[in-house]
Amino acid sequence: MSDIYGIAKSGLQAYKEGLATTGQNIANVGNEDYARREAPISEVKSGSDALQISNTAGYGVKIDGITRAFDEFIDIQLQNATSGFSFSTAQATVLSQLEQVVRPSQGSVSQRLQELFSSFNIVSQDPSDLASRHVAVDNAKALVSSIVTVANGISDLRNFVSKNIESNVSEANGVLKQLAEIQQELLGNESIKNAPNDLLDQRDGLIKKLSELVEVSVDYKSGGMIDVSVGTAGQGKTLLSGVIHSDLVFQEVDGTAKIFLDNANGGGLSKIQLQSGAISGNLAADIALVEAKSALDQMTRKLVSEFNELHNLGTNLSGELGGDFFDLDGIEIIKTGDEYSASQISVAGLTDTKAGESFTVSYNASEETWSLKNNSGEEIAAFEDTFDFDGVKINVSGRPSLGDKFDIKFTEGQAENLSLRLKDGRDLAASSFYLVESDPQNVSSAKLSISKFQEPELDGFMELSKVFSGTQNSANPSTFLNNGALGVFKNIDSISDLTSIQTQAKIQFGEDISDLDATTTLTLKLNGTDRNFVLGTAAGTFESYSVLADYLNNGAIRSDDADAFSFSDLGLFAGGNASTLSITSASTPNYSSLEEGTFGTSTGILVPGDSGDAEIQIFTREGVHIAGTPLSQSEAASILVEANGFYSNAEYTANYLATNMGDTYIGASIERLTTTGNFVTSISGLGLDTTTNSNLSVGATSAYPTQRALMADPLEISTAAGETISFEAQPGMMAGNIAKGLNDTTAQYGVKATAHNQLELFNIGNVSLGFELIGDNSEHIDISASISDGDTSALVSEINKYSDITGIVAFNSSNGAIVLKKADGNDISVRNILTSDNSAISARQLDEFGEVIHTEAVASGDYIISGGQIKITSASSFQVSSGASVADNANSEFLSGFVKKDHDEATNSSDYEFKVLGGVDANSLDVARVNAVAASSSYTFELSTENSNEPFNSVTVKPKSTDELTATAIAEAVVSELRGTAPQTKFVGNEFEFSDGFPESQSAIEFQLGDETYVAVLKNEISYEIDGTNVIIDGETLSQAEALSRLVRGSSFEISGPEENRIYVGFEESGSGFRLFAAAKDGILSGDGLKLSENNNASQKSLFHLDNNVAGSTVTTIMGGEFDLTQGAQLDFARVVSGANEFNLDFDPAPLNPLDPKVSPTNPVAGITIEVEDLGNNQGRLLVTIDQSTADLDVRLKANDNSSSFGIVTSQAQITMGELGFKVSNHDNARVTSQAEVRSLANTVFNVDDLAGEDLLIYAKGNGKISLLGGSTVSTNEIDSREILARASIGQNKTVDLFDDASGDYLGTRDLSESNNFFFRNFNWQFDGNVVHDDAFYVRNSTIRKDDASNLLNLSKLAEASEATGKGGYSQIYSDLVMDVGFNVRASEQGLETSKIMYDLAVDRKSEFSGVDLDTEAARLLEQQQAYQALAKVLSTAKEMIDTLLRFM
Repeated sequence: MSDIYGIAKSGLQAYKEGLATTGQNIANVGNEDYARREAPISEVKSGSDALQISNTAGYGVKIDGITRAFDEFIDIQLQNATSGFSFSTAQATVLSQLEQVVRPSQGSVSQRLQELFSSFNIVSQDPSDLASRHVAVDNAKALVSSIVTVANGISDLRNFVSKNIESNVSEANGVLKQLAEIQQELLGNESIKNAPNDLLDQRDGLIKKLSELVEVSVDYKSGGMIDVSVGTAGQGKTLLSGVIHSDLVFQEVDGTAKIFLDNANGGGLSKIQLQSGAISGNLAADIALVEAKSALDQMTRKLVSEFNELHNLGTNLSGELGGDFFDLDGIEIIKTGDEYSASQISVAGLTDTKAGESFTVSYNASEETWSLKNNSGEEIAAFEDTFDFDGVKINVSGRPSLGDKFDIKFTEGQAENLSLRLKDGRDLAASSFYLVESDPQNVSSAKLSISKFQEPELDGFMELSKVFSGTQNSANPSTFLNNGALGVFKNIDSISDLTSIQTQAKIQFGEDISDLDATTTLTLKLNGTDRNFVLGTAAGTFESYSVLADYLNNGAIRSDDADAFSFSDLGLFAGGNASTLSITSASTPNYSSLEEGTFGTSTGILVPGDSGDAEIQIFTREGVHIAGTPLSQSEAASILVEANGFYSNAEYTANYLATNMGDTYIGASIERLTTTGNFVTSISGLGLDTTTNSNLSVGATSAYPTQRALMADPLEISTAAGETISFEAQPGMMAGNIAKGLNDTTAQYGVKATAHNQLELFNIGNVSLGFELIGDNSEHIDISASISDGDTSALVSEINKYSDITGIVAFNSSNGAIVLKKADGNDISVRNILTSDNSAISARQLDEFGEVIHTEAVASGDYIISGGQIKITSASSFQVSSGASVADNANSEFLSGFVKKDHDEATNSSDYEFKVLGGVDANSLDVARVNAVAASSSYTFELSTENSNEPFNSVTVKPKSTDELTATAIAEAVVSELRGTAPQTKFVGNEFEFSDGFPESQSAIEFQLGDETYVAVLKNEISYEIDGTNVIIDGETLSQAEALSRLVRGSSFEISGPEENRIYVGFEESGSGFRLFAAAKDGILSGDGLKLSENNNASQKSLFHLDNNVAGSTVTTIMGGEFDLTQGAQLDFARVVSGANEFNLDFDPAPLNPLDPKVSPTNPVAGITIEVEDLGNNQGRLLVTIDQSTADLDVRLKANDNSSSFGIVTSQAQITMGELGFKVSNHDNARVTSQAEVRSLANTVFNVDDLAGEDLLIYAKGNGKISLLGGSTVSTNEIDSREILARASIGQNKTVDLFDDASGDYLGTRDLSESNNFFFRNFNWQFDGNVVHDDAFYVRNSTIRKDDASNLLNLSKLAEASEATGKGGYSQIYSDLVMDVGFNVRASEQGLETSKIMYDLAVDRKSEFSGVDLDTEAARLLEQQQAYQALAKVLSTAKEMIDTLLRFM
């Protein structure tokens, strides 16, 4: 019976479990994560624990375990469907909001655009109507507001999406963590039969939650374990494996949201691709937002760029340039700080200059300063509260805290930063700055219009304005490795001293410093001579050769020979560092050649210099050669190519090649200087060298020629570039006509001609002079005037009355002399010259510098014809011939050389100014202070003297330092040296004492030095009181002698005159008192004495105790230079000139009477004393003393051909210092000549000024090393204001030649396209109609056309897109943006519908398979209840049977 009990008992046990399972199912009917449980029953086969009666009998039932209704395939389908549905939901939610942002119910961007353009049309009907202008500006503001609203709306949505993604990522990581914890619990179970079902329910619920967030792939393992991966199939990354999980990481990369996996096993972040899930949906929505924002930004940038471009081309109601219409720059500031921080930052100013850059401003608590750093972490500045950074002003206020930091980003091109620059309607630039006018003489009716067109940038070329913008010297030049195209100056206004330099020889030593001792010798071989420099006591005092270099440079160590030369004396300069001593020689260009050297035990490495010339050329991109040397045709063809930066239409022309000072191109001054100057040939109108025949004709008026002399043979000019130019003068052509004709022929080859004609009439006595004057006039003009005391003013005035008729201008040139000038260089004819006393005069032709070409004597009754001279110049050598006659061709140092010489006929003087390059020619070191450049320049000036045996007074200055290398310093040194060889002069007054009186403050006395007048005004603020024989000053009682001494010490003179510090005036001790003195600084070239001016009256002289026209102690002394008193006797060794009188001086070193003077006469005229002052050592000097009784106080000491050994050098000229140079004024009727020479490291110097924004190409065609220095300034012009003439050239080719209208200079040439247009200077030039040859069109500019609406009409055209330019059409662009957003919204909605269906099917399938059905569970419950009751009955029946058996037993 035990088996019956067992069977019943096992059945009851099984169905009890079944009832519990069914109850559990019914209880979890609402739990979505719950999987239906089942309790399967199976028969018990084994009966080992019971008495076996039959092998066919059973042993009851058992529960095999509580199982979950789970299907892996169904769950995976649900996971995928969940991810897809979550993706679509997240995406559609955002995109539907985006659609509302870009397409609001009212005030859309498209609507605002239409309103703006409509208001433009209204303003154009009456541009002066302020009300309609205000409406237009208001509409512009509304447009700005609408665009900014959309931009901010998109940004807000992006922030919303970003927060959603952050939340989703956080939630996903939390789910992964929980899954890992469940896995940890599952690890304790050996088989799935023992896996707790509730853990598996939690696991599957978390997986479903994870699949909502991110698409996952689940790999189910035994024991309930799973592996979870994420990402594109086949490329997935493991999220969960065992108990190890990795986290998702959200970051923005380049403005786009990205998801990365932070691998739990290390290796950093790895990018993953997500296809579905809420995170992916948000990412997809973010991409759509980015695209929409990008499209909006792009449209806004286009709007701003095109509006600003046109508005900048217009003028507003105030006549000012329109400027920008919109602004699109902004600043993003992010602060990092704690809760106690009160610091705030403001950024203002020129923020657009920093667009795209990022900076940080952080607080340094220890220093209590703020640190500004760039995005590389480099500190730019430390400041307390305010800092101005390249025009950007940063201001920090409030109490800072430790760790305060501001991240500053200067943004550009973002729609949310859009703002309107216009303040009100007056700022609206309705009228065009440019206006195109057709020439009234045009044959065709064609019209021209221009519109802005941005030509391609010149890329791939070095921007030289960035290279040549700072301070450089010849030790730190910009060096180019290869010749050819060097780069471009873009939008340049000026180029200053762009200098091509030579390099000097240098020698370098590497001797170990520790090996040096007192005997160590530096030996340098210079021109075959060894110069030894022994270290001596300097050894051991330095640890770097830079210190030794200083010793050598400052002369502390000198050559050990008798010369004891310093480095400076030898033209050497040194630099060094810890291991190297470098020595450079100025053998280029002025000193001995450096050949070799040793230092201690080491032999120096010699690096030779390079004196070659890079031959720099400067062009416009159109092929206009403005500076350099003329090119041959083959050179031009090879250089003017697009690869070198030229336009494809570029045509070579040398018409504007700078050859003379003052040359210009399109209004800019262009200068090319070389040390030797340009090449020049001077010919007369006869085609002959002016030294051969200057075309000056003098003869009797009766023989006055009836025909003009003609050039016998044509001119032929052969250039260095291989060109041969022929020119034949036509009958009647004069020098000016010939020069003009030559220019028309030769200018294109870089050869230019100018004409000048200056005729001086001199040696005119005190007479009445009359003549017939012929210049431009065909009928002569009678001229007559009287000359008295050499004053020719009346004659000059009479001639100049007719200058408009004759073209001849007259100037007073000297005593009894005038200069006639014909500016165009054509003939000057003076006919029938008559003097009242029948005396002769003289005539001479002068060159452009006022120097004599040719002189002729002119008798009364003669005529003079002065034909002009033609000066032909070029930067390269050339030859001019006429028949067999070949004119001289040579460099002129005064024509585009390093010495500028300008002659002024009105003052009969020439101004000189040296070109000085301190950065090139001074001693200098490179940045490392190793490589040196030795001071290398010299400046020589020669002035003709009155001694034909020594025709020139020559001085040379060799400056070393930058202080000495200025134009003023060189001029001062030259003047001082010249004057140092000339006679000196001093003036003294009479001795006086206190009782004689002391001049009052402000008392003035006037002096004359040659032709110059100086006024000395006494300054003395000391007041005194006479007390008997004593004097009280400042409460102190003094004797009269002491008082006078005090007054003298407290006195000074304020001197005014042509030259500052030219004379000194003061009081000097004399006997028991003092006397007035005045002395000229250095000497005076003319040999004049310093005297009292005739403008002083007797009272003034008396104040200063000076004689008034009587003999006494008031004297002028002229002093010659030292000379040898033992030399032989010499008659007429010098002369003294007093007024019109001139006296010869004789020297006798040993007169018969030793007491007799060595010079005679000693008193050539009353008041003048001549003597020799014995200076000792057989040296003496000549003294000429003039007292006030002299009849003519105009006295000077004059040199002659015998003066060389007597220390007397004079010129018939006076020299005067100016601000930058000096002036040489001719004395009497003399015409001095001058020569100059400059040596420099500079080969060529270029200057361009006021170019107003052109591009210039720099090309090197030489073979010398290319080392350049210089500076440049970029144009700041807001708009190109150049007015242009466009002239049609219609022939075999249809071209248009373009010229600068103001100057007439050629700009370029363009071919007309089939569309009847061309592009030039960033404009599209469009013709309407067919132009014919020589039609002309002018592009003018104006800011005063208030009733013009042409610019506004151009702005209005932007409403529609232009097929030609692609500009405008913003409404369509925005509509396309809205359409794209709408398309994305519809697509997302459709995707949402589809994914919802798929999701619902997956949920139903899952529910059907593993969900709890109450009907099914109720039926099962009834079945289990019945079974349970039946088994209970079995058990009770079995009990009854047992009871019955027991009773029977």
